[in-house]
Amino acid sequence: MKNRYRLLFLIAVLGGVYLSVMYINPYSGVAALSEMILQISGSRGRFVLGFSYSDLVDFGMRLFPEFIFELYAGIMLYRHFCTASIYIFSRYPYRVKWYIREAGHLGGAVCIFNLILLAVTILTSAGRYELQIDSAGIVLMAYHFLIHSLWIYAMALSVNLLAIYFGSNTAYGLVISVQLVCIVLLNLMDWLVRYYDGGKLSYEKVIKWNPVAHLVLAWHSSNIERVSQVLTSPYMQVDLNCSLIVFLLFGIIITSIGAFIVKEYDLLVSDLEAEVP
Repeated sequence: MKNRYRLLFLIAVLGGVYLSVMYINPYSGVAALSEMILQISGSRGRFVLGFSYSDLVDFGMRLFPEFIFELYAGIMLYRHFCTASIYIFSRYPYRVKWYIREAGHLGGAVCIFNLILLAVTILTSAGRYELQIDSAGIVLMAYHFLIHSLWIYAMALSVNLLAIYFGSNTAYGLVISVQLVCIVLLNLMDWLVRYYDGGKLSYEKVIKWNPVAHLVLAWHSSNIERVSQVLTSPYMQVDLNCSLIVFLLFGIIITSIGAFIVKEYDLLVSDLEAEVP
């Protein structure tokens, strides 16, 4: 267990340094917290994320620490399920209760990872630039933490659940592929809007259906005046609270599906990835 959390800490620290060095770039040498959070979520300096392939590849690389964590946590619950199916469920029939506890542990690991990732990113940037903490930045940091934590949790849990049927390697590949396809679709959606005959489509109507778009804070709107002043993108205009609720519901749905799978699925043979608790 200690080695597991030591690895989580290492991934988060290295990921935070990576994000700060590669993507925090204030033009004036003074980094406002709000600008820093927007850059982590996709903006380039004061310019919001665009739809060119180079911009989207860059956005995908910003999610790289999250992808690594999903690889690390992607078999956490699955390995325990393999062990439980062989050693525990014969004498402890409350599978759903066991699963909810394990899902809670996964959620806790996600929150710890994301908290360390944000903290290291900010501290590293503060060592490189003059950091200005503004009220809008504090609010955006909270939204970034909650939205990305819910997304990482849903993706990591999906890997665990798919691993029951396909194995961990295939499951991880499927989940990462889905996320990469969603990133590519941002470019195709932009093309569709630009060239659709009749002009009946708009960015707001199309892009909001792509879940990855909700990870880009700069594309949102907000009823909080100080936050609204730094969100100037014309692309999506979905309120930050709406994205938060959508990802919360998505996490609940994935968790509920997992409870059904764990309750109904019987792993009758030992698996090479099983571990002794």
